[in-house]
Amino acid sequence: MKIFAKVFFILLLILFISQCGEKKEKRDDGDTNTPPVINKLILQPLNPTIRSEITARILSFDKDGDPITYKVKWFLNGKKIGEGMSFTSEEIAKGDRVFAEVTPYDGKNWGKPVKSGDVIIRGMPPKILSVQIAPESLFITTPQVVVTALVEDPDKDSITLIIHWMIKDELIPDTSNVLNLKKYNLKKNDVIICSAFAADDECRSEPFIFKLLIANAPPVFKTEIDSIKCSPDSVYYQLPIIDPDNDPLTFEILDAPDNIQIDKEKGIIYGSAGEVTTFEILVRATDMDGAYLDVKFTLTSP
Repeated sequence: MKIFAKVFFILLLILFISQCGEKKEKRDDGDTNTPPVINKLILQPLNPTIRSEITARILSFDKDGDPITYKVKWFLNGKKIGEGMSFTSEEIAKGDRVFAEVTPYDGKNWGKPVKSGDVIIRGMPPKILSVQIAPESLFITTPQVVVTALVEDPDKDSITLIIHWMIKDELIPDTSNVLNLKKYNLKKNDVIICSAFAADDECRSEPFIFKLLIANAPPVFKTEIDSIKCSPDSVYYQLPIIDPDNDPLTFEILDAPDNIQIDKEKGIIYGSAGEVTTFEILVRATDMDGAYLDVKFTLTSP
């Protein structure tokens, strides 16, 4: 009886070893397949805009060395909207959230699906198309300049115009679109370099660079007057005309009675109108750059 028990035990042991060997042989023969695994999934670009093409970048591994393909599903604000390795949509808008779900496949088995993190759609930066200057011509007598801009913004956001002013190689710490010119003791032919930016709530445009020139100022009245009292037979009057740029002026008479003359350098009207008690004279003052002022005076007896 004991001998029979020993023989029976030996037969069971041989059968167990034989079955284990068969199972191991099956694994070694490759009858089983290990599904592929996704190790890393990111979406690019990290900060997409409404015009971006969003692409899934995938790092994966297959234990059996099989080639891997992917099924990529795209979700917009939690709703499936498409498939493929990249994603664009006309339905997308600023502030939307996009994520992808990727499932790997090695030709035999599907691996576990992996969800990417969300990317948030950013707005498009605005663009300055042109700027407008008021006044159009700047002189040393101009009190201030105002810059406005024509701006294109795909997101229709509220826009703030920012100006960086460069005066005499110095960056002015002022971001306003209005500049007080009187503060900077500007002179004729000085140049102000301006960099304009259009900014919305999250980004700003590329700089729109332009220049402002302090132009030659025409002559002006020192004291504005159009009626002069003087003796017609002994006229002597200093014209109240100056040049803002301190340029020398040349004076000439355009219309006046006979015997009324003008000092071309000093701007003094002199001469005699005889018995005429009231008459008009038209004079012109011209600076060295050709800017001029025409003015008419009425001379009357005191």
